[in-house]
Amino acid sequence: MSERLSITKYGQRYWAVWLDGELLAVTLYKKGARAITAAITTLSTHHGKEVHHGIQAA
Repeated sequence: MSERLSITKYGQRYWAVWLDGELLAVTLYKKGARAITAAITTLSTHHGKEVHHGIQAA
């Protein structure tokens, strides 16, 4: 996982996905958090800067 993306425990039951230190998503299952990070990594790897700017604007 890149330094830009991280997964942490969020409360007692949830998992948080962080992008550049900002909360991006909260999931019930760690598998869901991993799927989000994998999708972002894939998009940013395949599409370069266009997706990076799109993620920042979201």
